[in-house]
Formats: sequence, C-alpha cells, structure tokens
Amino acid sequence: MSIFQIVLIGIIAMVLAVLMKNYNPALAVLISLAAGVIIFLMILPMFADTIGFVRYLGEMADGIGAYTSLALRVIGVAYIAELGASVCSDANESAIAAKIELAGRVIILVMAMPVIVDIVRIVTGLLP
Repeated sequence: MSIFQIVLIGIIAMVLAVLMKNYNPALAVLISLAAGVIIFLMILPMFADTIGFVRYLGEMADGIGAYTSLALRVIGVAYIAELGASVCSDANESAIAAKIELAGRVIILVMAMPVIVDIVRIVTGLLP
C-alpha cells in the first residue's frame, strides 16, 4: 500500500467525521474508528514483515531471542493502547483515553520487569 492511499483515506474520513460531528456525533466516532481499522489493515502486512525481520535478527544474535520477543510484545501493547486512546480522544472522552494510556504504561512496566531483574543481576555480578 502506498502512503498516498493511506493519507487519502485518512483525509476523506476526517472530512466525513467533521461534517457528521454536528449532525450525529456517534456516527462521526464510528467513521473515525472505521478509518483507523482500514488503515491498520492496510499496514498489517508490512507490520508482519517487520516482526519477521526482528525475530530473524533475534535468532541471529544468540541469547537475545527472549528480549526481541519482549520488545515486540511491548511495541504491540504501545500501539494498541495508542489506538484505543486516540479513538477515545476523538470521541471527546479524554479521561478514558488517559486511563487507557496509563494501563498501557503499567502493562509495559510489568512486561519489562524480567529485563530489569536481569540487568540488576548483571550489575551486581560485576561489583566486587
């Protein structure tokens, strides 16, 4: 997919959502959500290729395969949380958007805890 196609879909959806916002705000949110899903589906094959490439790099470097898998999961959580927060912000629900962003950060922190433990073990092993 071309970036021009993606931008064109985004601009068309934005114009439709702005026009509908005065008449039917719920429909404007649905238009925004639909555009987000369509754009996500358009970039999904590229994202899948990227995931495959990162996994390949992780297999090439012995011992960091678990870290690349964790990095991919963290990136996935970040993207999903951002998408959900953006949809809520578009619907003028900034409080819910903030809670989704907070939840994403907490989940990422919990996912990163094993890496933090490994770093502390390495650092304490280096100390005399």
